Amino acid sequence: MAKQVRYFRQIVSHLNERYGSEKTDRIMDKALKRYDEILEENKNEPKEYHMHTLERIYPAISMFDAMTGEGISREETASFLIDYYKWRSSKLAPAMKTVFKIPGLYKIVPKFFMNMTNKSFGPKAGFSSKDHSLSKTSMSFNMTKCPYNEKCRNYGCPEIVRGFCDADGICYGNMHQKLSWDRTKTIGYGYDVCDFKISIKE
Repeated sequence: MAKQVRYFRQIVSHLNERYGSEKTDRIMDKALKRYDEILEENKNEPKEYHMHTLERIYPAISMFDAMTGEGISREETASFLIDYYKWRSSKLAPAMKTVFKIPGLYKIVPKFFMNMTNKSFGPKAGFSSKDHSLSKTSMSFNMTKCPYNEKCRNYGCPEIVRGFCDADGICYGNMHQKLSWDRTKTIGYGYDVCDFKISIKE
């Protein structure tokens, strides 16, 4: 299972560049074993969690434990993993911009994001949100509970959560010149809510 996860496949070259092949092999061996342990510990979690946990949260936690287990400091490990996730997100951003070259497509973004939130980022997947607002030109809500934050904190690595927060800005911050990504705070950065807002510029 672990070897099929893209997060692990893509991180190897980054590890090699920083730490060399020998240390990378040791880190990856520890990470894949840790990932299988975490899967076993969470085998009864709802399937709605899986798009978040299997490909994103658990691989990151596994890598954090593996890297610190190889003597790399928490600070260096967190910085490395945050930078790696930024790199992954930067690969998706151009595709987002390409999609929104379709004339007028940007106009459906507020409604699309609200629907996506309700479907994939709702209570069944471990999220809670409030203060939902949707119009033809904007959508907003406050996320009050996030499994990215809760899982990482429960496994003792809260410092890597902000990497997931930053990824949103990279992917969604420049989708289209007439769209404004207006989130100003996140739970991962220590605030009480993530104040999501997307609006169409006049």
